Amino acid sequence: MSQAAERFAQALRLSALGSGLVLFAVALVELGTDAVGVVSLEAMGRIADWRDALLHSAAGLAILALALACHIGATLALTARRATVRMSWSDAAEILSGILVPLLLLPALVDTAGAAMLFGVTDDTLYRLAKLWPERAPFYVALIVLLWAHGCLGVHQWLRPRAGYARFAPLLGVIALALPIAAIAGLIASARVAGVLMADDSVAAQIRSLGHWPSGDAESTLGRVRWIVLAGYGIVLLAAVAARVARLLRLVVAPKIEVTYVNGPTLKTAIGPTLLEISHGNGVAHGDGCGGRGRCTACSVRIEQSAATLPPANAAERALLGSDDSRIRLACQIRPSASLTITRLATRSDAAVAEPDIDAAGIERQIAALRIQLQDHAVLTRSRAAYDAIFLLNAFLDAAHDAVSSHGGWIAGMTGGGIIAVFGRDGELAAACRAAVAASAAMDVALDRLNERFAAELGGPVKAAMGLACGPAYIGRIGAGPAKPLTAVGVAIDVASDLAAQAERRGTQLLADPTIFRHAGVDASSCEVLALSEGAASQDVFAVSQARGLAFAQA
Repeated sequence: MSQAAERFAQALRLSALGSGLVLFAVALVELGTDAVGVVSLEAMGRIADWRDALLHSAAGLAILALALACHIGATLALTARRATVRMSWSDAAEILSGILVPLLLLPALVDTAGAAMLFGVTDDTLYRLAKLWPERAPFYVALIVLLWAHGCLGVHQWLRPRAGYARFAPLLGVIALALPIAAIAGLIASARVAGVLMADDSVAAQIRSLGHWPSGDAESTLGRVRWIVLAGYGIVLLAAVAARVARLLRLVVAPKIEVTYVNGPTLKTAIGPTLLEISHGNGVAHGDGCGGRGRCTACSVRIEQSAATLPPANAAERALLGSDDSRIRLACQIRPSASLTITRLATRSDAAVAEPDIDAAGIERQIAALRIQLQDHAVLTRSRAAYDAIFLLNAFLDAAHDAVSSHGGWIAGMTGGGIIAVFGRDGELAAACRAAVAASAAMDVALDRLNERFAAELGGPVKAAMGLACGPAYIGRIGAGPAKPLTAVGVAIDVASDLAAQAERRGTQLLADPTIFRHAGVDASSCEVLALSEGAASQDVFAVSQARGLAFAQA
């Protein structure tokens, strides 16, 4: 894609964001005004007069019309330009609600601002409560809910990558839920008062006359205008669908390139989509914290080969990455035009994403712990250049992570040379122990793939030292300052770490507490039994040279 086209896409994103924030602010004012109706119709009317003085002025109406047109156009254009229909649920909900909102909003605007411009109707609070609300109450409730949900999703996507947002998100969520409920309650309460006023025929006639309510002919005209406006929006939707289909067809016939992921697959893909879209479209796990909008660094990659074929990063991308290395890029901001080899610097962990928010006070659980560390990692890293050492450690840690996450575990801690994994936070201890044993076997198998890549270069095989234990542990968010990751502490964690250290000193692959084998139902008849002494205490453990050879006893 040319730089001009990329600048146009960036302009569309800025237009959608800016216009969306303007419309969200207007929706906030509208719902806040409606919520005052819980207090009294008079108070609601006074605040509505201030609102109308601002929003119903010529400048206010022009800004609102421009923001609405820009938001609809930019959102549909960005949706049509997507290279894949695979997306997160939040992106899908935002897009779907964004398409549905105009179907409800445009007729409402015809009933209010349109009636005021065409027939001189006084579009005040009493007109809306006494005429529009009784006739279309379900319609307006649906509009409030859908419009507010769309706005909150957009603001959430915008703020989510920003530091400090997580601290205020719960409070903002409560406000976001309470405001539309209060607005609907205020409309209902005020509409009842208006209904009492309209029950007096003389008062009702005076209200209709002073407010220049539309006549029967005017109502018919407004009905036709509503259909014309909806038909126009339908044409815009069809144009967006046509553009979407045309883009998909262009991708089908576009030249193909290969994208190779270090520690991942090699894909054959069309020229045109961003690297992040290529990953998502082919089901490749790739970090994505902002929906590909260039607002975070979760999708960052290192270009291992063919970095020169990409256009240089713009100022915004460089500022976000904070790196002088031209090979470090944001996957959502680059569109490969030649074959690439890349390393994902922050792959998405579905297990980590799925972890619920646990209170800082923590919970106690019976868990299985697996410590995996790279044997002689200090020697290996000191003897290599910084880049090569980091590359080796990342490859080993990625393999350990995959072995753990594929069996339902999660990473509770990490050091330069290894990880501590926990199993069974929500399940029974026996199942957790079986999963931990299976993960150790998967790590043993993963070493074969690592040695295919590194053994010749290192002059010897890559080896892991592992420790297995089970027992009680405290799970919670522990840390200093704002950084409090989910982690675990307890006897099982300490024992697993000690066993891994003993395994490394003795040159064996795995040492396991007999308790975990008993709970897991492992046939330990072929395992070597070692007596470990610590001070005056002695402990028997099972030594395993190859974890893949472990077998579960037949029930």
